[in-house]
Amino acid sequence: MPMKRRWWWTPACCLLLSASSTAFAQTNLQLWGNVTLDWVKSDRLTYEFDIEPKVLVYAPDGEPAWRNFDLTPNVEYAAKGWLDLVAEATAGYTKQDDEVNSFELTPRVGVRFHFLSRAVPTVGLREQVPKRRVVVRDLVRVESRNFWYTGEGSGTSSSVRFRNRVEFLVPLNTVKVSEDGARYLLADWEWYVPLDEPAERFANKQRIRTGLGYRRNFAWRFEALYIWTRSRNTTGEGFSTDDNSIDIRVKRLF
Repeated sequence: MPMKRRWWWTPACCLLLSASSTAFAQTNLQLWGNVTLDWVKSDRLTYEFDIEPKVLVYAPDGEPAWRNFDLTPNVEYAAKGWLDLVAEATAGYTKQDDEVNSFELTPRVGVRFHFLSRAVPTVGLREQVPKRRVVVRDLVRVESRNFWYTGEGSGTSSSVRFRNRVEFLVPLNTVKVSEDGARYLLADWEWYVPLDEPAERFANKQRIRTGLGYRRNFAWRFEALYIWTRSRNTTGEGFSTDDNSIDIRVKRLF
């Protein structure tokens, strides 16, 4: 492998090793799914609607089973070749156990930085394509989290949380991930930091995702991810839980 191409394996391998090293200490296993619909209105403006079910498939004895269903509309605007503006809102329902259910409404705003920038779209091309082989970007968001509980835990709670996700995309069989037929490696690391003292447990998190993707053409993309999340109640204590998830994702663009 040429020396000039070896460097981009370093961050991806670090994320893979970090995730795999915790697999033997797993506390639960979750199965997630994502169906994402994108309407590309121009080379700068995209509307998105994400459908995301989640279910707990394995947990230690005594831990309650749960399931979740989220809907997230999103709008993104490419303000610059290196900067996107992002706004979205998640509406969700979670059956936490036999006594408590919750409804969530969480609006978010943020920006995405493209460190290696992107090429200027050509006439007739609706998508922003990367200038280089490796894609490196950083998604920064602030969210207002609002919950309504029913059953024995009836009541409400709200909090504000900062999120930052560093992302890497590396094509495996093509020059760029934007080419039809591209198979690619993706890896990212995100941390969640409450800006107040939320009543919700485990609001402070760190998450690593690694997996493979396939771009069939402009209209269809498929991804399979392993996700490891560690959580804690406050920044003053150690991380106390490990979550392991398998996420199957399908994206359709119009």
